[in-house]
Parts: sequence; structure tokens; C-alpha cells
Amino acid sequence: FHYGKIEDYRKKLKAYLEKSQAYQCLGKVDPLPDVSQRTNKYFFLDLRLPKCITQKQYELLSIKPDEAELAHLCYLSKAHKPGTPLRPIISGVKHPTIKISKFLDDLLRPLFDKMAQETSYFWL
Repeated sequence: FHYGKIEDYRKKLKAYLEKSQAYQCLGKVDPLPDVSQRTNKYFFLDLRLPKCITQKQYELLSIKPDEAELAHLCYLSKAHKPGTPLRPIISGVKHPTIKISKFLDDLLRPLFDKMAQETSYFWL
């Protein structure tokens, strides 16, 4: 828990956003319906119809707009550091592509673990 002035955090937030140039404030614009529609169309036309993925995989990976949310950018203050800088945190638990990310991780994890194990050296 950290106690500080809201104006200080707003200044730090603005400075971070300008410095990083990595984020864009959307305001009231909601790109989620368009992202969902385009992604689902891609899954169906480019992956499902040519049978690159199964019907079950298509259903698993399809974005359901009522279940998805855009990722949120939050900050935690680093109270232990001078000037109390902010640490950006992206909360993407219900992000539209979270299912795709999990699917790819499940698919690639065994290969990665095997390759990483073969290249690990332990010196005693």
C-alpha cells in the first residue's frame, strides 16, 4: 500500500505514455467487435474451411465478444525506489487472443521444453 497524491501519479502516467510510445488511449472507441469479427473470419475462411484446424479447435479459438475484454493498462507504484516510479502492468486475462496464446503455448511447449533441456548445461 502506498499513499501519494493523485496529481503526481497522473503526471508520471502521462510522462510514461509519452516516453514509451507503446500505448494508445482509446477513450470511448471500442475496437473489440471489429477485432473479434476479423479474427473469427480468418479462423473460418483461412483455417477451418481448408481443414487446417478441426471444428473443435475452431470453436475453442473463436472469440466470443460477450466473453472477451480489451487488455487494461494499470500501474503499481515502486514505493521502495526514490521518486516512487510506476511499473506498468497489462491485465489481459480476458483479452480476445488469450485462447490463441494458450493454444500455441500448449502446442509449442513440449518442443520448447525438449530443446531447452538439450541445450542446458550444469557446471558443478
